[in-house]
Amino acid sequence: MFFEDARDRTLAAIQLLLSQKNELNCPGLTIQTVEEFLEFARGMKLTRHEKEVIVDQAILLIDQFYAHLPFKRARYAGDPVQRLRLIHSRLRELTDLEFHDRMIRVFVRLRDAHTFYGLPVPYRGAFAFLPFEMDRFHDKSGKRRFVVTRILEGFDHPAFGVSAEIMLWNGMPVERAIERVADLDPGGNAASRFLRGLNRMSNRPLAFSVPPDESFVVIQYVSAAGGAEQRSIVLPWHVAMECLPSKKQQDAKCSLSESTSQIGHIATLLWRREEIAKAPEAIEFKYLQDDAHPERRFGYIRIKTFDMESSDQFVEEFGRVLDSMQEKAPDGLILDVRSNPGGVIDAAERILQFLTPLQIRPANFHFVNSRLTQHVAANLKKESNKSALAGNQREWFPWIDDLLSSVPSGSAVTPGRPLTNPDDANDTGQRYQGPITLIIDALAYSATDIFAAGFQDHGIGKIIGVDENTGGGGANRWLHEELRIKLEDVPGIELQKLPGGAQMGLAIRRSSRVGPNAGHPIEDFGVARDITYRLTRNDALHQDKELLRFACQHLGEQRASRLKIVNAEVKPGEIELTVTARNLFRIECLVNGLLQSSFPADAAQPFAVPTAGLMDAPGLIRVNGFALVDGDAGVSELRLAATDARPLQ
Repeated sequence: MFFEDARDRTLAAIQLLLSQKNELNCPGLTIQTVEEFLEFARGMKLTRHEKEVIVDQAILLIDQFYAHLPFKRARYAGDPVQRLRLIHSRLRELTDLEFHDRMIRVFVRLRDAHTFYGLPVPYRGAFAFLPFEMDRFHDKSGKRRFVVTRILEGFDHPAFGVSAEIMLWNGMPVERAIERVADLDPGGNAASRFLRGLNRMSNRPLAFSVPPDESFVVIQYVSAAGGAEQRSIVLPWHVAMECLPSKKQQDAKCSLSESTSQIGHIATLLWRREEIAKAPEAIEFKYLQDDAHPERRFGYIRIKTFDMESSDQFVEEFGRVLDSMQEKAPDGLILDVRSNPGGVIDAAERILQFLTPLQIRPANFHFVNSRLTQHVAANLKKESNKSALAGNQREWFPWIDDLLSSVPSGSAVTPGRPLTNPDDANDTGQRYQGPITLIIDALAYSATDIFAAGFQDHGIGKIIGVDENTGGGGANRWLHEELRIKLEDVPGIELQKLPGGAQMGLAIRRSSRVGPNAGHPIEDFGVARDITYRLTRNDALHQDKELLRFACQHLGEQRASRLKIVNAEVKPGEIELTVTARNLFRIECLVNGLLQSSFPADAAQPFAVPTAGLMDAPGLIRVNGFALVDGDAGVSELRLAATDARPLQ
């Protein structure tokens, strides 16, 4: 077997990376070996008092504010508060690295990426990496295999490059190595843990994990150049510092996997540097054609994140893209939210209305019922009577009475109430009328879980999953510092600033689903796929070529409905209405929200819509189109398929 030490090649690639640090917007970038970084970190120790503050704040956060605590205790048969107390009792014996490792493990056992312990400086803002990225695929027998998909620029190697297949990792099967890393990740279900573990094999933000135990890895692989001979290569770990962007103030309606977001940024820096110069885009789109349906026009939209400063701006941009899709790709739309770490919840829920003629019901959210959440509610109730409730405290207001009545009710959490205003979730209406499918993976998390749940719960279309389910992040997440600021005027709340730049995240409100899955949690379970798809080697190496073909074929089997108001002219006693209709059975007409008439879709036009009986002058006409489809029991039934509206002058 051919064996090679590639540390010199890695060093050459790192020197190239460092030479580009200004172009990469990382002027302070430094890169060290793991040993050098650990030596540097030893010079920035926390005092025992600082560790006590961190542990005490973690106990307070989880014991009194953690929305999932009653469910996590039952689901995983463990007590995180007691584990934290044990760490507190042994602070004198623990080194800094041992302390951080044990803190991470307590939070990891919650299986909740929203609720995390973020290490202080110098770990915060640093990441460990190897000079390549890999992904999984399935062969024809269904076996999962692993291939190199990206390589660090400047790492020139004739055999270990893109398309090299990885067989062993430090002497063990690579799948087993991934499972071991995944066991130290907070993914809430098996699919999520495995994919998050795969992500961390060559890219680890040190704010969320201690540095690798080993200085280098030995990888056994099959050459990218072809052939069956296996080779071995030694690749060193390095640690980069001063290259992650500072985090902006989070929206109170945020739901984000911080670690997945950081891994995405690091991957761009290491392996997709050409994207750095571009303005970051939340939405990418293109138009597709499928050989099996050459007469059809399909669209593809990748939603990369819901984490943006303005949800209004995101919603408007998504609407503009959909308008273009309706015109240029009316026969079917693929939405892809894979690896989307989440972001602002109302941005994710408000765009659902563009995809369906139905009214949108936002997801429900619940506070945990605890001594301190009830204390907060009592104080805010008192302040609200004085009309002095601060803006950052109004976020609690819809749940105040629920919290105050929780003792006699005996409920673990409050009744569910939406975070997204239902009026905002329905203020525009449908903008794309063709069939839609959603592609998910187990890295789709947080607000993306909530978006996928809304997509499924409103029957918008089928979900194609390259994994069994989404990541299972069912909560509204606040950072410890945000919670401290929001409650600093409430007496009796002992939240303190964390020392050393340490950070904690918290699932503050638990979400539950609506519609046919009403009351079901998203946390841990995620959103299950409707259609199974296994990624191929061709997908891994050529931008999901076969996956997109599969999705187009699925859409091509469905009929695209179309309903548009061409003209609506108000006349005495009626509105003369002309519409275009496609694949519809019947049309109903509403004026000022009141049903006035209905017609067969193929009836002679224009329609005469009566206005008799209206209390006000006609201001808005809306048409709903119904398609005749096969129901679940095999009986044909009418279902709302498309809608359009127009203001009347």
